[in-house]
Amino acid sequence: MKSNLTPFDMTRGNTNPGSFFSTFFKERENDLVGCGPIQSLATATEIFREDEPAELVYLIERGIVKLGQIGLDGKEIIVGLRSRYWLLGSPAVFLGVPYTFAATTLTPCRLRPITAKCFFHLLKTSEIFSWETYRQLSQSIHSGLNKIAEVSHLSAEARLINFLCQLVAEICPEKTQTRNSFHVPLKHHELADVVGVSSEHLCRLVKKIEREGVIISTKGMLTIQDVSKLSPAS
Repeated sequence: MKSNLTPFDMTRGNTNPGSFFSTFFKERENDLVGCGPIQSLATATEIFREDEPAELVYLIERGIVKLGQIGLDGKEIIVGLRSRYWLLGSPAVFLGVPYTFAATTLTPCRLRPITAKCFFHLLKTSEIFSWETYRQLSQSIHSGLNKIAEVSHLSAEARLINFLCQLVAEICPEKTQTRNSFHVPLKHHELADVVGVSSEHLCRLVKKIEREGVIISTKGMLTIQDVSKLSPAS
């Protein structure tokens, strides 16, 4: 059985209602108070910090954002990735608590900031906005449960292959149809966090896939040599 699950939450064209938010805010950006213009951010830009007061929701128009948390050993652990059309930070704003995780751009991103006041105003006055927001939050919970199921029935190698397939399709969909190389914007230890394995186990997986001519590893970073050789694992 093929798995369409991914270690992080991404939307998929018309199969997901997430694109609703992009259209919704674009049509109202001149009328809504607290709906800022889209910001272009470079890779590795900090959006907000862990335990910082949650005052803004960010709609991801393009790119991928990583969510990290400082572990007991003082090192950052990647706990999730968010991509286009996601309302980043909405759970913390909705609950009125500080951001649980730090958010940093993993790729170049375009984000639309929305103040907490504007966010709550829309929840109270727009039935369709409320519906789609609750749908997205529910999807996040559902995806988390699916991830647990995926870990239990897919091998670590299959999870890694599936993640790489999803990552390429998200960042450069045109490359999924042609023979192209692709740089993975995650270090080995970050990939290990996402896939759910130790760094040592990930190194073994990388070496195995590298011998098959699919990827090459240089200075702790991966490059997919031929995207056409990647296919979702069963």
